[in-house]
Amino acid sequence: MSKSSKLKKKYPPSALLPSGGLTLLELLVTLALISVLLGAIWLVFYSGSKVFYGQWSRIGIKGQASRMFLNMSGELRQATSMVSATETSLSFTLDSDQNGVDETLQYIWSGTGGAPLNRVLVSPAPSFTTPVVNSVSQLQFSYFDSSNNLLSFPVSPSQVKLVAVDVTVADRDETFHLHLKEGLRNL
Repeated sequence: MSKSSKLKKKYPPSALLPSGGLTLLELLVTLALISVLLGAIWLVFYSGSKVFYGQWSRIGIKGQASRMFLNMSGELRQATSMVSATETSLSFTLDSDQNGVDETLQYIWSGTGGAPLNRVLVSPAPSFTTPVVNSVSQLQFSYFDSSNNLLSFPVSPSQVKLVAVDVTVADRDETFHLHLKEGLRNL
């Protein structure tokens, strides 16, 4: 009998093949594929989180400015008198809590780019300052009389019947310009 026929009888062909195990080459290929897949998943996650946080901050600064305009608009409609009117500040009285006592509010900006626009409750005491919009790069108040004519500075507060606000807010590489024009109904 030949040597090969003895091997065939002693070791059938199925015994010479691997039985359920993986070769080193198969493990390396599997590890490489898993690494590529995990790298792609991480890239998608990282890109998505950068976009999310970018949009979140963009909405944050724009939302601050929009809320400020909404609040200021309502307060100006309730104004009972103008106290002062300059290019970077506005002061007026109103009865915001409907208790029969007027409060004096002031919106003021320092004129320094990046500084906040502050809302100051001047009276009744104690005075209270709240930053309403951060990162203001430009702000200008304009004032109009009852005939809708632009008033020149210095403005006499008693002539003011309409207030316009132009504000530019910037945060990182985003810049927004917003405009408000509100009539003073109670004057």
